[in-house]
Amino acid sequence: MAIIKLTSGKISVGIIVNYVTQKEKTEDNCMPESVLDEFEMTKLKYNKLGGRTYYHMIQSFASDDDITPEQAHEIGLQMAEHCFPEYQVLVATHIDRQHTHNHFVINSVNMVDGNKMNVAPQDLIAIKEYSNYLCEKNGFKTTEAKTDRNREPHWKFEIRMMALRMMKESYSMSDFIEKMRLHGIDVKYNPDYKYMTYTDANDHRVRDAKLFDERLLKENLQTYFWLGGCESPLAETIETYETPKSGDCTTGLDNLIFDTLAALTTPEPDFDNYDYYEVEDKVLDVLVLKMRAHGYKVTKSELNKKISYNTPYEQEQEQGLFM
Repeated sequence: MAIIKLTSGKISVGIIVNYVTQKEKTEDNCMPESVLDEFEMTKLKYNKLGGRTYYHMIQSFASDDDITPEQAHEIGLQMAEHCFPEYQVLVATHIDRQHTHNHFVINSVNMVDGNKMNVAPQDLIAIKEYSNYLCEKNGFKTTEAKTDRNREPHWKFEIRMMALRMMKESYSMSDFIEKMRLHGIDVKYNPDYKYMTYTDANDHRVRDAKLFDERLLKENLQTYFWLGGCESPLAETIETYETPKSGDCTTGLDNLIFDTLAALTTPEPDFDNYDYYEVEDKVLDVLVLKMRAHGYKVTKSELNKKISYNTPYEQEQEQGLFM
C-alpha cells in the first residue's frame, strides 16, 4: 500500500537534496551529483528564480508489503516518468525505516516551456491512482485515491453498502466484525484508536471517515451497539439516518441520538409502595439506554442487581445510580 504526500518549498533546493540523498538512507540508489546544476540551469533559462523552487513528494509503501529497495526504486522511476514527464526529478529510495519509501524532488520549472508547476486536487488524485496502478501491477497493496464524497470508486461503495447491511443485522461490534469477515471484508477495530479500517478481498483499504457515512464512524457505530444494535429501540432512527451531502457530515447523527435520548422521560417510581427487589422494567429500559449512550456498558440485569441490594433509595442516589 503506497501513500502519497506532496508539498512544495521556497528554500534552497540543496537542503532537500542533501536530506534525501544521505548515504545511510539510500544504499546508493540515486545519483544526485548534477541535479542542483540542472535545476538551476532550467530556472535561469526561463528567468524563473523566485517563488516555489521545488516540489517534494513521498511515496510510502506498507510495512507488510514484501518489497525490495530495487523494486521500490523502479516504481519511483516509473512514477517520475509518467507523472512529471516534462520536469526534472530526483528519485531517492529510503530504506532506513520499517517501511520503504521513495522521495521525489521535482524542479518547479518545466524544462520544455518554462511554466511553473501547479498541482490541482485532480492532479493529486491522478498521481495517487497511478501509484495504485503500479502497486497492483506488482502485487502490492493499494489505498484509496479519491477523497471526494461525491466521487468514489466502486470498491468503496461496495464496502459501505456491505457495512450498512451487516450493521442492521448485528447485535454487537464483535458480531458485526465477524459478519463482515464472512463476506470477505476485514475490519480492524481497536477501542483506543480513532478510526476503524476496512479491507476488502482485493486489499483495497479505507478508513471509516472516508466512507462518508456517519453511521459507520467508529464512535457512532459503538453507540449503536451500546444501545443494543439491531435490537435497540433507536435502531430504526439510526439505520434510516442520511448523512448530508455537504456541510458538517460528522456530528448530525450523534446529535440526533442524544436529542432522542434526552427526550425520553424516566418514569418516577411510587416510593410509598416501592419494592427495591422488583424495579419496573420501563424505568430500567430508559436508564440502560442513557448509560449506554454515554459509554457505560451495562445490561438491565446488571443495573437491576445494583439497584436491588438492600440499600435505601437515598444511598443509591448518593452513589450516583439515579440521575
